[in-house]
Amino acid sequence: MKHILALLLALCLLCGCAQVPPEPVATTEAAVTTAATTPEGFYDPDSALQQQYPEGIRVYPLDLTDAYGLKAFRDGLLLFSGDDYTTLTVLRGDDLYPAAQLQLEFFLSAADPSLVVCREELSFFDPVRRETVVLDGRLHTVRHIAAPEDLTGKPVLSKDRNTLYYCTANALRAWDLESGIRRVLKEMAYPEQAVAGLHWGDQIIHCKAEDSNLFLSAENGSLVEEQKQDLTLQSDANLFCAALQLGLNSVLVYHCNGFPQILLPENMTGEFCFLDSGLSAIYLTEDSDQNVTLEYFNLTNGQKTSVLPFALLQAPAAVAQSVDGFVYILTYDSSYGCYTLYRWDTVELATNDTSVYSSKYLTSEYPLPEEQTRCREYAAELSRKFGVEILIGQDACENQPWDYVLEPEKQPALIMRELTRLEQQLSHYPKEVLEQTASNFTSLKLCLVRSVTGSAQSRSLTSATGVQFLIGTDSYVAIAMGRYARQALYHELFHVMETQIFNNSIAFDQWEKLNPAGFEYDYGYAANQDRDSGVYLQWEHRAFIDTYSMSFPKEDRARIFEYAMLEESKELFQTPALQAKLQALCSGIREAYGLEESEARFLWEQHLAD
Repeated sequence: MKHILALLLALCLLCGCAQVPPEPVATTEAAVTTAATTPEGFYDPDSALQQQYPEGIRVYPLDLTDAYGLKAFRDGLLLFSGDDYTTLTVLRGDDLYPAAQLQLEFFLSAADPSLVVCREELSFFDPVRRETVVLDGRLHTVRHIAAPEDLTGKPVLSKDRNTLYYCTANALRAWDLESGIRRVLKEMAYPEQAVAGLHWGDQIIHCKAEDSNLFLSAENGSLVEEQKQDLTLQSDANLFCAALQLGLNSVLVYHCNGFPQILLPENMTGEFCFLDSGLSAIYLTEDSDQNVTLEYFNLTNGQKTSVLPFALLQAPAAVAQSVDGFVYILTYDSSYGCYTLYRWDTVELATNDTSVYSSKYLTSEYPLPEEQTRCREYAAELSRKFGVEILIGQDACENQPWDYVLEPEKQPALIMRELTRLEQQLSHYPKEVLEQTASNFTSLKLCLVRSVTGSAQSRSLTSATGVQFLIGTDSYVAIAMGRYARQALYHELFHVMETQIFNNSIAFDQWEKLNPAGFEYDYGYAANQDRDSGVYLQWEHRAFIDTYSMSFPKEDRARIFEYAMLEESKELFQTPALQAKLQALCSGIREAYGLEESEARFLWEQHLAD
């Protein structure tokens, strides 16, 4: 993702505003179902949610068990359903009545690259008849466009319906449908190359070619950007955005109001869902009970303006925003026994949250020296406060472990958020614990990085959330910022604490006697990946947090400390075996750090039996 902003900025420079599509041409006859009178809609006025949120939520049980996709279309919605063959249904009105329906002879994914939904029409490639089909708002056929010779993948029709972009085995081509001229935009011969979409007013062509994503100028075929990793993109005339994984952080990077921005929701465990309007986005998060909550963000100001006031029982199959501003969520509702649409009025259910969740995004074209300085000053302040040297940016990766590669994080917004959370997490440790832990080494350095990546040569894990290592007499703890950073910090810092514990306590000398009879550690990370956990993780016999705990005794203890620090882990420590291990661990810490007489109940002791 190193160059994604180069793409965003290049698009801003290369492209102007998208043109308004022309009015559709006269339609031809097609085999579609269109109601002569307005039929009954799917709205259920008696639903419990309707009673609870009379102005904010509407519920529409669809009586379908095979719905899977949803798009905003004209003044209504386009619903996708079916298993082997797709049925398209146009829904309109407050009651969402089926205004038109079309049965296809094939399955059409709502994410199909050839599917283009415009203001008045939609188009897609029919692989059975080998043609691009254009439909109007009543799902009547406007045009059939036969597939070009030597087509690879699927063609994509421009929104103005004038140009068909497609790949052959040796080129990317553009077919001007009015003049009939087919020109080569770019000679290329990647295996299985195909057009994957059009962006920014159809002026940028996205092609998938072997293991690369190519972004090319629709005018002359010149390469704008190349990415190895798949991207999820959304664009319109005013905004271009991409959902990215920066290490373990899910972020939305976008260009709006003249400057590249990064959107950082408070919860780091979710994923983004684009909306058809282009100026807003949905962030989906799932709790420990697998309930899904949706947050609505306005990308023009970076504010969270609405939160769905209930948790869905299942992740949405699709989300769309209609032209009237309502957000529709398609999900399976077990209470109805079918797929159901929820209409979410984000204005009626507005939040009072005035926080701004967007920040400037650093690129070579847009350096952020002030933000970088603030990050360094904050890191230095925390270093003095806790007696641990905190390193960020390139400094955090200056020294590397032998078996992992540390990648630096450069985005100030991500670093500042992680430093804020790090301050909260380190505050759980008594001052004497951090001081005495650091005193066993020349220095104790805490490195905040983007990623920790292993290699087959070192027989390490492919990736890790954290790693602890020594260089001379300096101790390092590297933490991959993001959703698992808190647990990684507790885990890796405990590895460092063990030096103090072994030097000043005998609590771990008989550790293996706390394990079930006959159990043996793997004493290897590679071997541990293929281990059968057997009965050791069954609730009534549970003696370990997870299989990884069975690799080494030190990982067993670090995993216990890690989960003991989490409030939501109480149930894990109900078995006698894990309670005994936690008791030994907590006794060892008190003894090693001189805390036997302290009346405080430390965070790692919260799950001890009374």
